Amino acid sequence: MSLVPDPPAGPAALADLVAELNSVRVSGLLRLRRLSLPALHSSAVTCGFADGFTDAGEVPPEAVEKLLGAAVGTMSGEVLRRAAELTFGVGRGAKDAHAQDRRREAAKCFGVGTEHFRKHQERLVIEQTAEAVLSLCRARRASPPQRPEVPVSPDQPPGGPPMSPQTVPVRFAHGTVPVTVHTTSIELLSGVDVLVASENTYLEMSRTFRSTTSGRLRRAGARQDAAGGILEDVVAAELRQWLVEFATPGLPVAAGTVVATSSGALAARSVLRIYHAAVVSPRADDGYEVPPGAVETAVTRVFACAAAERNLLERPLRSVGLPLLGAGRGGLEPEDSLRRMLAALGPALAEDPSWDVHLVAHRGGNARVVVDVLAGYGPLPKPCR
Repeated sequence: MSLVPDPPAGPAALADLVAELNSVRVSGLLRLRRLSLPALHSSAVTCGFADGFTDAGEVPPEAVEKLLGAAVGTMSGEVLRRAAELTFGVGRGAKDAHAQDRRREAAKCFGVGTEHFRKHQERLVIEQTAEAVLSLCRARRASPPQRPEVPVSPDQPPGGPPMSPQTVPVRFAHGTVPVTVHTTSIELLSGVDVLVASENTYLEMSRTFRSTTSGRLRRAGARQDAAGGILEDVVAAELRQWLVEFATPGLPVAAGTVVATSSGALAARSVLRIYHAAVVSPRADDGYEVPPGAVETAVTRVFACAAAERNLLERPLRSVGLPLLGAGRGGLEPEDSLRRMLAALGPALAEDPSWDVHLVAHRGGNARVVVDVLAGYGPLPKPCR
């Protein structure tokens, strides 16, 4: 077994893993021995999947295969997980399949054509798999006494990495409420009634090719042809119509404004509504900033809007999925964004604790921050008299 150093948890390691996973996707598991995979070999050693192999100077293909299977198994969302299994051949019956056959079957998971999958979802699947590998490495390195105890799935092996999604009991002033944390792109969630998109104060959604929450939800909600071309920009069109009817196109709305639209094509994932939260304002230098109180106001209005619409749709609204508002181009640190959200989430759940709350982090590092903050969150102790 080769003594390969642990990969650093950072952008370079992620990029290396993405490049190597692309090679694995093309060549397949049967040809792992022919590939140069230093980052995957290092990760397999870090996570203990090479233990027990005695070939000097070599990390065997079996260790990489076990690493990929474990990483894919932790991914949130059945659709994403199954697509990753097919993409890399770790699923049942897919190990010896040709790359094009695996790509075609993976595209079916998302209900899109092969070419559209290649240009869009496949890249996301590979990136999320790389994030899952890094998460396994971090979990292996972590010292258990220093980590907060987080309830996990009964399927989790003893001492193994946290399963995803994770449900964390959060202590608010009114009581403890379970919050589910997902490490995935928000448009890949299924069965969550309301998904929240972070928007600018002009309520102009990101372009469909952008990797922002707004851009992903816009693309996922659009009606598309077999090749992935957009036939009808459903969600963005509804948001523009709201501006025409209730505001002034070209002028900003108040920070914290929330506008409800349909979910467009995301209805196929049992998503009923998309709520657009205006939490970032453009700056003169082409950047963005988060106005004071925008995140807190938006969260409050999300739940007020959901309560108002609760019984008006095909089924009662019960669940809400929120990204880290303002933590993308808005410039907030993930922990700062989450604590602002929690400040408004507590009162909203005190008023109605029946809401099923989901927090979504696109990157594994942000998801760990979310879990850590939630596990340690709680009301301040009352002062001694």
